[in-house]
Amino acid sequence: MISASYRYSHHALRALAHAATLAEGFQHAHQDTGHLLLGIVLAEGSIGAQALEDVRFDATVAGVYLKRLMVRVDDNTHPPRGEAFEKSLDDATLESNWLTSHYIGTEHLLLGITRTNLGNAPELLRLQDIAPEQIRRRVRDLLQDRQPQFDLNALRANTRLSELARRVLAAAEQTALSLEQPSPGIGHLLLALAQERRGITSDMLKHSGLNVAHLEAGIERRDENLLQSLDHVMRFAIDEASRLGSHYLGADHLLLALTLLPAGAIVLQLYNADSDKIGRLLNKHLRRE
Repeated sequence: MISASYRYSHHALRALAHAATLAEGFQHAHQDTGHLLLGIVLAEGSIGAQALEDVRFDATVAGVYLKRLMVRVDDNTHPPRGEAFEKSLDDATLESNWLTSHYIGTEHLLLGITRTNLGNAPELLRLQDIAPEQIRRRVRDLLQDRQPQFDLNALRANTRLSELARRVLAAAEQTALSLEQPSPGIGHLLLALAQERRGITSDMLKHSGLNVAHLEAGIERRDENLLQSLDHVMRFAIDEASRLGSHYLGADHLLLALTLLPAGAIVLQLYNADSDKIGRLLNKHLRRE
């Protein structure tokens, strides 16, 4: 197997998790490319899911067929990935490399499946008269048409992050992933900052009045204010870290950006935190460093 030199994107991780859940739920002995294909469909908001929707791939029909396609087994806890599945992941890595991407996304997983054409995914496509090349063309068109999007993995690769900042971003991503939300947003970041006990951000948010319970509820009910992209927050945090003479991006810079940007300040106010107070404390703290 080729070693994946890039991290899987948030959407790709969701697709892989869905594939494993499908195989276990169907009581199949291993994960095959058909499970991955359906996993990509379930990663809503991703390029791969959009491509399959555009070629009119019917996930419900495919799911019924896939369930019966493989023999059921009694003991299938944590079914392993089959050889065809692993080969498609290898090819997804190659596709990502050729496209000079900093990550492996659902689009690369889909390109890997249709490049390998192994396992039971091709059969699911034939069932609906969809040719692999038809999917590949649609993926390429989407990649060409889409504007560059905020890439958390690329930021990790190209920015000096403190250990706490890495922990906070990973926690934000994991929260979004666990709730099957498209990508980590402002709310996920704020919650991660409030729950990270190793730095100063948790205490600052607590003393500012942040209602963590309401914040968690807001994330679960998909408050649009909380799901806003981290793009501007991350870029502003990088600029602030540079302005303050820091050689790295810390969790405190992330919180400072939230207090200074209108979208972040609104979220803090909605969930009872005093953004002005946090900003004053942070500026005092950061100037001492």
